[in-house]
Amino acid sequence: MHSMTDGAAATVGAVPKEHGARFTSIAGYEVEFSSDSWRLDKTISLNIDSVASLLVQDSAAGFKCVLKFYAENFSAAHTSNCHQRLLSMLRTLDCGTITTAGLINYRSRLPKKRLWYLSVLKGFLKRWHELGYPGVSDDVVCLLNSWSLKGNKKGEEVKKLDPRNGPLSDIELQGLNDTAIRAFEKDQISITELAACLIISFTGRRPKQISHMKLCDLPDFGECRSVLKISVPRAKQSGAGFREETKEFAISSELAAILAMQGSVAERQMQGLLGRAVRVDERGSIPLFPGNLTGFKSVQDGDIEMRLGTDRFHCHPQFFTATLKRLVQIGRLNSERTGQRLQISSRRLRYTMGTRAAREGFGELLIAELLDHSDTQNAGVYIDNIPEHVEAINKAVGQQMAVHAQAFAGVLVDREEDATRGSDLSSRVRIDQEGVGTCGSYGFCGAKVPVPCYTCMHFQPWVDGPHERVLQAMLEERESVREVTGDLQIAAVNDRSIIAVMEVVRNCEIRKAELDNG
Repeated sequence: MHSMTDGAAATVGAVPKEHGARFTSIAGYEVEFSSDSWRLDKTISLNIDSVASLLVQDSAAGFKCVLKFYAENFSAAHTSNCHQRLLSMLRTLDCGTITTAGLINYRSRLPKKRLWYLSVLKGFLKRWHELGYPGVSDDVVCLLNSWSLKGNKKGEEVKKLDPRNGPLSDIELQGLNDTAIRAFEKDQISITELAACLIISFTGRRPKQISHMKLCDLPDFGECRSVLKISVPRAKQSGAGFREETKEFAISSELAAILAMQGSVAERQMQGLLGRAVRVDERGSIPLFPGNLTGFKSVQDGDIEMRLGTDRFHCHPQFFTATLKRLVQIGRLNSERTGQRLQISSRRLRYTMGTRAAREGFGELLIAELLDHSDTQNAGVYIDNIPEHVEAINKAVGQQMAVHAQAFAGVLVDREEDATRGSDLSSRVRIDQEGVGTCGSYGFCGAKVPVPCYTCMHFQPWVDGPHERVLQAMLEERESVREVTGDLQIAAVNDRSIIAVMEVVRNCEIRKAELDNG
């Protein structure tokens, strides 16, 4: 990073000549200073003229010099935020200069929930003055220093456990993960989409962080390790460049295997771009989730090496949210809390991870570390006013939830002989030696039947099976675990399976009525 006074030798009202040349953003993108549009990284391009055209000539020149400093020293997102906040103020005031009167007027017009805009502007305008470029007077800085401003208010969705924008319930989270695996088994999504969904769900990392991962960030399966870890680039730190910092995150062996499969897919994609095998020294630099590489077909080997050091070959962060939303539509995944299609985003999954950690008794420091925060100022929201997140499920309430949750993934059959593998006695699923349904899978399954079967797509429950007895046993076990442990979280571990059984019971009642009337 440049020093704070770097480039500030110019006197107020003058712009150094070197600002007419090209410069490189912190993400490694070459930018033409005189251009009206600056591409700072793969996701952010700034319309410089939108601000410069609203300022008088000297102030416009000063603004571009300051924004260049930000682009070279701070993340594209932070630079863009400063650009947008200044643009908002200038459009509101319709003036060509930055004055104390204008700032006071702007503050009076901002609604309370938008006052955080001034916090961003305060930092940007003070840095502008410190760098010595024209546009910000001493009086403006004195006014800004006299203001005590709060940042953006965060965490309301978490505090309220908002069913549409807040953390997912345990049932919703499990449903999302199960849907991803089921969709992959049905060839409805690719291994890339499966890996994208699960890595966001299990790590709670931001899409930009995951999009910046490379093959070198995956664990080495050649080494015998008790804990498998991935290295995830940090992305929200304002002064961090592309992959400048990474942090390790422990993952399961199952997720590691899926990511390894995705790594092989990424390597094949890069081979297609190169028209040759990937060299050993190149493999680690390959993006774990490549973007559309068709536009790079004419790139020479020398350019390939340079571009591998940037985010150019990486997928757009929006790919992850789009994939999550597509998965919800494919699986027709509903929320048991709203009765409507589950609203999904990577932010909700981050909220979910923080909320679950707080429920397990983690403190602010550990939650901040888990979510890769630089400090604890936003971690407190997860442990403030923690409600009882998991309430006891009784049969009456559960039947209503079952209508919406769609936890049952199999197919109801009228009788055993109607089921796939119905003639194979080894496929029979039993409770206390009495059959409840048939497993239609030809593969090995080590699950302890029948509880996991009700959320499995291969399960074919019989209409006349003793599903009520299965449900009663599960509810009794849930209450017993709750009484013994005093822990609602442990007691609720099978809640989605309970809801699936309720759904089967309900479907059986409907089917029996149809058969009686037929």
